[in-house]
Amino acid sequence: SFVGYLVGDGHISRVKRVVGLTTGDEAQAIAFKELGSSLFGLSARLKLDGNRFRVLFHSEGLADFLTVKLGLTHGPSAREKQIPDLVRRSPAHVVRAFLRAYYDCDGHAGKSGVILVTSSDALAEQTQLLLLNFGILSRKRRAKDDCWRLQIQGKSAQAFSEKIGFGLVR
Repeated sequence: SFVGYLVGDGHISRVKRVVGLTTGDEAQAIAFKELGSSLFGLSARLKLDGNRFRVLFHSEGLADFLTVKLGLTHGPSAREKQIPDLVRRSPAHVVRAFLRAYYDCDGHAGKSGVILVTSSDALAEQTQLLLLNFGILSRKRRAKDDCWRLQIQGKSAQAFSEKIGFGLVR
């Protein structure tokens, strides 16, 4: 889940030695803060910045672990983001937790089905492959804003709801 949040709405700065999440959802900010605290024994700063919540873990060690050991991107890198190999090779319950957190950040559900938006070519393809492992079919198309839209409809949307789901109530 922690990595899913980071791939979705997170950021890592090795220069500033910070790992953070920016979200408009207070419940998500609190969940990320508590998860990071329980996993790494670190306290985070949670602040309201306009209409967004920012959660910041100040730790060079955590930033190094996430970038060097797990291969997460750092700095401005939305188009280069990928799902870490370790997550892609993990058991189903780990992949499920990753996808749920990632969809909480960059996905939504409505009349058009379940839709995920990303600017990363690799992330779109890797997410689609992980969904297939759960028997969930998705359609990938590039939109006018040059972002990828992964759309899940029909029986696959029902399978997504049952096998992955969203962690946020909204």
